[in-house]
Amino acid sequence: MSGPFQILIVGSDPQIASECEAALASQADGLVLLRATDARQAVELARSRRPQLAILEMGSDLSRLKAVVTDIAAVSPETLAAAAFRPELFGHDVSESALLIEALRLGVRDFLRRPISAVDLGQLIERFRRQTASGPSRWGKVVAFISNKGGVGKSTLAVNTALGLARRYPERVLLVDTSLQMGVCAALLDLEPALTLTDAARERDRLDEMLIRQLATSHSSGLHLLAAPPDAMVAAEVDDDLISRVLTLSRRAYDYVIVDTFPMFDGVAMAVVDSCDQAYVVLENVVPTLLGIAKLLTLLDAVGFPRNRQRIIINRYVRHSGCLKPSDVALRLGRDVDHVVPYSRGLIAAANLGRPYVGRGWALSRCATRLNEIVDEVLSITSPELNGKAARGATAESEPHA
Repeated sequence: MSGPFQILIVGSDPQIASECEAALASQADGLVLLRATDARQAVELARSRRPQLAILEMGSDLSRLKAVVTDIAAVSPETLAAAAFRPELFGHDVSESALLIEALRLGVRDFLRRPISAVDLGQLIERFRRQTASGPSRWGKVVAFISNKGGVGKSTLAVNTALGLARRYPERVLLVDTSLQMGVCAALLDLEPALTLTDAARERDRLDEMLIRQLATSHSSGLHLLAAPPDAMVAAEVDDDLISRVLTLSRRAYDYVIVDTFPMFDGVAMAVVDSCDQAYVVLENVVPTLLGIAKLLTLLDAVGFPRNRQRIIINRYVRHSGCLKPSDVALRLGRDVDHVVPYSRGLIAAANLGRPYVGRGWALSRCATRLNEIVDEVLSITSPELNGKAARGATAESEPHA
C-alpha cells in the first residue's frame, strides 16, 4: 500500500494514544495516527482510511477484543492488528501465555506491553511494514459496476464481464447482485437461486469463506452467483455492514468478485465502493444520463474514492444525429472515456433469453470485442492501489461502428 503508514489506535483509555504519540516522537516522518475511542468509530476509520496497523486496547474481556478485530477485518482485511496490554492484567490466577494464545486465535498478530516504549513500537512497525509490503498470500479482486441511472445496461455488463472471467477461470469468479430491490442477474443467467443475500444476512454470525461458496448458485459456465433477495420485503434484512463482510469474505474465497449495484448511491452502494478495487461507471451517450453521471462522479470525489480506480463506460453507443460522441462525453465530464460498448441487437436478445452474450460464440462481433477488453482490464488489476495507466479499451476519441 502506497502513501504514509497509518496507525489506528483503538481504546477508551486516553493514555494509550498519548503513549503511542510519545513513543513515535523520535520516529521518522511518514506515520499517521488515527484515534478511535469505541468499536463503531474504529470500524468507520478502518473502512475509510484503510490503516496498515491497528493497536487495540486489551483487557481481560477478550470478547470485546474479538468483536473489534473481526469488524476491522471485515472492512479492511489488509489492516494488521496488535494488542496493547498492561502487565497487571495477568494476576496470579491468570496465565499470561494462555491469554495471549487466545488473543492470537482471535486474529491479533502481535502484542505491546504498556506503557508503550519507543523501541517496542518501532520494532513492531518495522515488522508490520515488512508484512504489509509482502501482502496477503491471496486476495481476490473486487470490481463494481455502478450508475445512478437505471436502464443503462449496467447489469448486463456486470453479468457478461463475470461470465467472460469465468470462461477463463471457472469456479474462481463470483458475481454478487447487490441491487437489493430489483436484482436481475439471476434472470440474465436463467437461474433460479434457492439461496440469496437474505440467507447471508440470516447467517451473518457464522459467515465465512466456505459458507459464502455454499450460498452461491453455480452457472453452467463455471460462474458462481450470490443473488439479490427475492423481493423488497426480505431485502430490508441486508444492510451495508453485511455487504462489507460478504465482499471481504468473497475476495478470500474467489479470485474475482464482480458486483452489480442498484442505481442509487445509498449505504449499500457506499459499502460496495469502499470494498472494491475498481469501479466501472456506466452511462449512455444521451444528455440526461450524462448530467446524472457528472453528479455521481462529483460524489465519488467527495467520498474520497480515487479517480485512478474509476473507469467510464459508454454503453449501447449509437452514432445517430443528435447523440453525443465519446469525445463530447469526455469533454463534459472532464474525464477520459475508457470503454465504448456499441449497441447490439444480439446483446439485447441474449438478455431476453437468459443466455449471456459472451457465451454465445459471437467473439468476432464488435460488441463482444469491447466486452472482452473490459475482461482483460479486470485481469490486469494487480493491487487495490491501481496504476492510473492500467490497460484500457476505447479512449475518448474512439468511436466504434454501431
